Amino acid sequence: MSSSIFKISISLCLLISPLVISHAQTQAQDAAPEVTQPPPPPRIRYLEVPVAIEPGVDPQLPEIAAPVLEIDPDDDPEFIRRMNSIREYSATVDLLEESGGAWESGLAEQLASIGELEQQQGNHLGAIEAFDRGIHINRIANGLHTLDQIPMVERMIDSYLALGNWEQADLYNNYLFFVQQKAYGAEDPRIIPVLDRLATWNMQAFNIGYGDSLGVRLSSAQILFKAAARMVGIHFGRDDERFVRYLRNLAISGYQVSRYPQYLMEVDRPEFRVDQELLRDQVNEGGSILPQGYGIGEAALRDIAQYYEDSSDDVYATAEVITHLADWYLMFERRRTAEAHYLRAWEMLAAEENGDELIQQLFGQVVQIPTFNNAPRNLQISSNTSSTTESLSFSYADVSLTVTASGSARNVEIITEETEENAEILSRLQREVRISKFRPLLEAGEPIRSDEHQFRYRYWY
Repeated sequence: MSSSIFKISISLCLLISPLVISHAQTQAQDAAPEVTQPPPPPRIRYLEVPVAIEPGVDPQLPEIAAPVLEIDPDDDPEFIRRMNSIREYSATVDLLEESGGAWESGLAEQLASIGELEQQQGNHLGAIEAFDRGIHINRIANGLHTLDQIPMVERMIDSYLALGNWEQADLYNNYLFFVQQKAYGAEDPRIIPVLDRLATWNMQAFNIGYGDSLGVRLSSAQILFKAAARMVGIHFGRDDERFVRYLRNLAISGYQVSRYPQYLMEVDRPEFRVDQELLRDQVNEGGSILPQGYGIGEAALRDIAQYYEDSSDDVYATAEVITHLADWYLMFERRRTAEAHYLRAWEMLAAEENGDELIQQLFGQVVQIPTFNNAPRNLQISSNTSSTTESLSFSYADVSLTVTASGSARNVEIITEETEENAEILSRLQREVRISKFRPLLEAGEPIRSDEHQFRYRYWY
């Protein structure tokens, strides 16, 4: 199978893995005599959601974002225009400095424009330099906690993410929350996107394993998503599309808690507990600071299903969210409850004029669950405070398996040819598939065993 190597950049929760080499290790390596050793065998870092293989059809995997490369002016006609604009803004900056000094308030707007243009050029270091200076000038002119600085801080975070600098991205995401929470308070609807942004970042940081405590990441995400959903309900009603999105994110966080229960007790350590209680109080969110697993996911998915049943005329969409709830029960071995919800969704579709077509669309192929979380799985997730990224390769493997009526994978076979180079990777992939859960095929609304399903997996190593 073909593979490609590129430098990870702005993919946030996708295809990123910190690399840590301690200073002591580096010194020891420098002092030791040079010894040629074979490189360690590759290991899977990220595993994407598989795509079903159909006879005569090439599986369509999600497109991979192109690496951030140095821009070639010949390939980008806007390059010269942006460079000229940067020079013009820089000249204006020089004039303002001559007349008003280094802290002239009008400099902030010019620097913000330079930063945006540098971002478009792919010069993120230049963008950060411009934004950072603009933010300092803005704070001196308008106060430390001015909201005028927010757009520049947000764009600076984008550049830190593009560079894979998780430490600074984390620092400024928390700074954004501090400034806006101080300005808006806990009950102003303008705080909703602020809660969303910090919650999303904490989930992304968890997925890449960044931070002293991954349990704290999940705790923070749940507190913030719960507050955001509550605020949307209060100010805009449950019909607001954000309400369902925040509930779905709560379900994803609950799924992660259930997969990594070992991180729960980290939150109750004294050095983390006080901060989490403060965050909970800042957003007026009651309850425990310990992140929840099964219960919060079930409640969120039930609320989503209820929302669609009460508000939507789209029968297929309603049946789909009921199926997500059935998948949840199946993952946690509540088979009877899962089967009841599968049957309910099946009967809803069967009652439609084009019921056979809708049933085939939703239940015509086994799929890996949960289907509401499409992010690649980090198979080596662990707390890490490094902001260094490394290059990864990707490749593919085709797998054949049987899916039981309870959603378990059996008779898992790797179809892809095994070589000396990929033997360990394929062995790990096979183990991961064996412990995965799948939505089984349904016959007359009842889950059944089915054989000889083939999937293509893309993995990163």
